[in-house]
Amino acid sequence: MNRKDLFATPFFLSQIEFNVDQVNHAINNTQCLGTMSLDQDILDTNFKFLLDPINDVVSEVMSELGFKRYDIFSSWMTKTVVGDRYGLDHAHSNSFMSGVVYLTDKASPIIFRHPLPWRWQSKLDDKNDGVLTSNEYVMLPKKGDIILFPSHIHHLILPHKEPIPRCSIAFNVVPTGQYGARDSNINVSIIKKS
Repeated sequence: MNRKDLFATPFFLSQIEFNVDQVNHAINNTQCLGTMSLDQDILDTNFKFLLDPINDVVSEVMSELGFKRYDIFSSWMTKTVVGDRYGLDHAHSNSFMSGVVYLTDKASPIIFRHPLPWRWQSKLDDKNDGVLTSNEYVMLPKKGDIILFPSHIHHLILPHKEPIPRCSIAFNVVPTGQYGARDSNINVSIIKKS
């Protein structure tokens, strides 16, 4: 029997540099409700200084995926303390790619689930290698890490175990402008709240 592994799910991993004092100031001046900032456009406000370095990575990713125009249409900060976790297993509806930038050291692991839900319930041994035999993939992020992944991938953050809060910026991206063909052609624009 021959096997051909088709249609890989692209994850993009990189690093950005930032001024730690500037980040700490922004963290301290961001209001949260539970583990999530009230501000859903945090890259346009408190963390505007991170927009360019994040956008550089997003631009490279979207270009590799064949999209020249896009919009980072939502962004928020998450802050978890010992024992907290951000949400449950979830995906990001109405977006194309999602991303996260880690602002602090010793962040709790993030788990990405296999895109085929039958893998989650298979109870087979998981190699955590992100290929055929993985039910999920666990990443241990560091400060400055940025991860972009398809928004339909279910993910969750494990409970935080460190005394220093875990802080990150999450965001969603959609292609904009005209793309598609024939009966699947669309022209997308994002209208920002003022």
